[in-house]
Amino acid sequence: MIKAVVFDMDGVVVNSERLYQKAEKRLFKEYGVTIPNEDWKLFRGCGEAEFFQLVRERYGINESPDTLRRKGQSYILVEFDANLNFNDGFQELHRQLDGRYQLGLVTSTPGELFQWLDQRLELRGYFHEVIHGGMTTNTKPHPEPYLEMMRRLDVKPEETVVIEDSIHGLNSALAAGAWAIALTGTIPRKDLPSVNMMVDSLAELTPTLLDELSEIKHL
Repeated sequence: MIKAVVFDMDGVVVNSERLYQKAEKRLFKEYGVTIPNEDWKLFRGCGEAEFFQLVRERYGINESPDTLRRKGQSYILVEFDANLNFNDGFQELHRQLDGRYQLGLVTSTPGELFQWLDQRLELRGYFHEVIHGGMTTNTKPHPEPYLEMMRRLDVKPEETVVIEDSIHGLNSALAAGAWAIALTGTIPRKDLPSVNMMVDSLAELTPTLLDELSEIKHL
């Protein structure tokens, strides 16, 4: 029986993935780096520190991670201030799920940036529990963030559905033993790991569909 539904934030709850990418392209252009389109899937769902370290190593950027992070956040906030909103279908799905399941949010976004987002969209009001970057020792794709959320919600892995859009996030959910639903769009379908269900829109999800997950084979 499904008792909890846990959401990733970027690309699932809010429309931030394309905004991150636009800001990051602007940042890396300053260093003469253009990230190939096929490489972006490697970084989605990473923690902030891991992302900037990977980019520095992969493309030979001779700049300190702290400087990259500081400049990157300034560009990101410009994009967010102008264009951030809830992802299509999230608020309607939340309306259907609220009161029926425990609801959680697990994001790799660091605390300072999450607080800015929360002030803008009042995210905490949509969830019983929130875990953001820095609240666990390990980040996605390690299972710890989702295991910690299950502990806080007092549910078992087999009672938990996770909705994710990144490779790191889905692998984290699967490693934690949850039912994993992949929302396509951020990552091409062919590159996503094997999950319990794939949807192209949050509008496809209903309480009935989520409850039916317990009737299919768990990965």
